[in-house]
Amino acid sequence: MSSCFVPNGASLEDCHSNLFCLADLTGIKWRRYVWQGPDSAPILFPVTEEDPILCSFSHCLKADVLSVWRRSQRPGRRELWLFWWGDDPSYGDLIHHELDAEDEGVWENGLSYECRTLLFKAVHNLLERCLVNRGFVRIGRWFVKPYEKDEKPINK
Repeated sequence: MSSCFVPNGASLEDCHSNLFCLADLTGIKWRRYVWQGPDSAPILFPVTEEDPILCSFSHCLKADVLSVWRRSQRPGRRELWLFWWGDDPSYGDLIHHELDAEDEGVWENGLSYECRTLLFKAVHNLLERCLVNRGFVRIGRWFVKPYEKDEKPINK
């Protein structure tokens, strides 16, 4: 039995959410891009503005593409995962030219635990961005909307 590394010590089974009722998961597709980095060792990562993974991730966020990046278990490698529904979109203007599409999949072929975990993370990142853009503040695990002085109370 293989174990999956999870940074916070939790697993997807420990998460409780009804988020997946919002979309039709049977049509989901995904693609994984990787950046190999330089061929010579040691691997030096570029500064943030020049990092192909982070640059592409930033472009995806601005374009409202459901995406997530992570460090690969192989040293010196990072990955960018994109998720979408329906027809294959053209991400040519969002993805850095140094990134290679290494893997892709569709719901019909099954989603691995790794893929489901990253999809869950991408959805949570999207929800967090939406809440912060609407004036909510994060306190630990919770999001609260600060009371504004001129706001009319809803309930006494």
